[in-house]
Amino acid sequence: MKILGLYLVISGVSVIVQSINTIINSIAFDYLEVIVFTTAVIIIAIGVYFFILWLFVFKTSWLIDKLHLEKGFDEEKIDLNIQLPTILKVASIVIGGIMIIYSLPQLCQEAFIFYQESAVFRQSPTVGWIILYLVEVIIGYLLMTNSKTVVNFIIKHSAKSDENQ
Repeated sequence: MKILGLYLVISGVSVIVQSINTIINSIAFDYLEVIVFTTAVIIIAIGVYFFILWLFVFKTSWLIDKLHLEKGFDEEKIDLNIQLPTILKVASIVIGGIMIIYSLPQLCQEAFIFYQESAVFRQSPTVGWIILYLVEVIIGYLLMTNSKTVVNFIIKHSAKSDENQ
């Protein structure tokens, strides 16, 4: 569950950027109703996203208990003697690598399109995508190189959440 929560954090970067882009594009319609409705829907969607993220990363034991995910299994346990920090560290490195593998080719493609369009048209609408993919590559790199910090943050805040229950 925590690994899925980490993946949600990473995918949230593009969701937030696209939401901001939608709000900016709705301003072009110059209708107050459209702007207010679009902004309200996006704020509600981002709120729900962050709530789900919070549940998956920091309230994992509560979520498992409420969804009865431990029920219906036999008592056969597989002890692998792998600590949670080790699993989270590996997951952080893998997710960072996946982000780089996904975003780096997109960044190169958008940079090439930017170069072509700026040479022909002297303008480029792809700057936003270049920034998005650059941020995703940087976050992926930081996840891979600072996985211990990410794991310590998750464990510290999970412990605080578990104490409050």
